[in-house]
Amino acid sequence: MFKRYSFAFSTTADKALAKLDAAVDACPGFGLSVDARGRVKIFRKQGIAFLNGFFPVFAGRFNTTNARTEFRGGFRFHLLAIAVFAGFIGTSVLSLISVLTTSGATAGLPADWQSQRVRFELQFIVFAMLTVLFAWLAGKPIRERIMSIIASATVDNTPASFKNT
Repeated sequence: MFKRYSFAFSTTADKALAKLDAAVDACPGFGLSVDARGRVKIFRKQGIAFLNGFFPVFAGRFNTTNARTEFRGGFRFHLLAIAVFAGFIGTSVLSLISVLTTSGATAGLPADWQSQRVRFELQFIVFAMLTVLFAWLAGKPIRERIMSIIASATVDNTPASFKNT
């Protein structure tokens, strides 16, 4: 998730983007988009965003140095999936803080209601984080496919044309 990748092209950024677009178009089920800030996103396009939110998205930028163009970026989840799980975890953390700052016994509740609630909130946070971890691990084939698409768009078409940075 935090690993950065670098792909080298021996052409200008415009030609490299055109080659990358052609390589993505050649693979059914994948798409490419460029936002207003110049960030290029390569993603799997199947269904609505909420259903494919855990498919990894490669987001990167082209940087031109001398006669070479470098496409640098990394993988992440769809922003909607990030927002949903941040909301789940944030709500649970706020509830946990609320329970921990509440003092005294409350009428109609068992004496150990606070410890039960703390245990529930901690279990929910761990479950949500494990869900994200397993979704990230399940996305490995798609990450590898996207990396091979980008590598096929580079000039020499060899796996050695990309490296981890």
